[in-house]
Amino acid sequence: MSTSALRSAAVLAGLVLLAAACGSSAAAPPTGQSTFQRLVAGYDRYAACARAHGMPSLPDPQVDTEGNDHYPSLDAHGPWRWPQSVINGCAKVWAQVHAIRDQYDSEHRPAAETAAEYQRGVRIAECIRRHGFPTFPDPSPSGGFQVSTVPPGFQKPNISSQAAAVLRICTGGKK
Repeated sequence: MSTSALRSAAVLAGLVLLAAACGSSAAAPPTGQSTFQRLVAGYDRYAACARAHGMPSLPDPQVDTEGNDHYPSLDAHGPWRWPQSVINGCAKVWAQVHAIRDQYDSEHRPAAETAAEYQRGVRIAECIRRHGFPTFPDPSPSGGFQVSTVPPGFQKPNISSQAAAVLRICTGGKK
């Protein structure tokens, strides 16, 4: 199946699930889809929900192979934030996207993280805790941080300016 056909299928699945997803606490994942396809469909559901909650011209996101969503037309104008109406109205959809993203990340993380990479993650977590986020977790034993375990401020869709500054400090200016 071509990429455009896969994307169309994901969009269709997202639109079918939108009615249930925007107000429900859980929606069953479509059967036969890869985690990436489910992630794209989740991001598309979130965009559709955002359109219904104050961003009527929001395009569907572009999703890269690392599972990150991008909105080039918005990003082109510099940093932007989701309106509070979207954050509140689409919170349940975003929680579903986070769950799929955690699964996608766990499937695409190298099977054997090196001890050095794990220790770097521990040092970053310790630094973040020292800089005002005392509940920031250590990385999992397999490496990396699950999206659902990081404290508010570090979670998309709106990373706080304080969290962004701490990330820059703790990662050597790389974010």
